[in-house]
Formats: sequence, structure tokens, C-alpha cells
Amino acid sequence: MSSENSKMVLRLYVAGKGLNSAMAIENLKQICRTCNSYDYDLKIVDVLKEPQTALDKGIFVTPALEIIEPAPGGMVYGTLADKTVLKPFFPSL
Repeated sequence: MSSENSKMVLRLYVAGKGLNSAMAIENLKQICRTCNSYDYDLKIVDVLKEPQTALDKGIFVTPALEIIEPAPGGMVYGTLADKTVLKPFFPSL
């Protein structure tokens, strides 16, 4: 994926305001700042407030980052602290 003018569609599924949720949100914000050559469509979904959305997507573990675009996309679970897992989706990390 070319980094110039690339569009990423991301959904971060969290469960409330617990420590893991807060860490995942902060880590994703840092990733987005680091990879600022991308245009982002980011939505944070609190599965405690939107449980049906999580069930419809098959999300049973949080935090979970769904990369919708660019295709083929993927899922990354956890607080997003391990940058090696994110490298395939964010090459400039």
C-alpha cells in the first residue's frame, strides 16, 4: 500500500473505560500521529454501550482493532503496544 493519500478505515472495539481500553485508545492515537501520511476514518466502539455491534462483528475479546481498509484488512487484539504486530498494517511504524 502506498503511503501517499492512502485511506484507512479503522474500528477500535473497547469495553468501557478500563485500563486496557484506555491504553489501546492512547496507543492508537500515537500510531495515527506517527503515520500521519494516511487519511483515517476511525470509530471507537464501546461494546458495553453497543453490544449488538460487537456480536454482529464477532468481537468477543477487547480491545480489538479492525482494519477494514485497505483490503484485505485484518484484526489486531490487545492494547496495541506491540508494534511488530501492527507493522503489516502501518508500514511506517
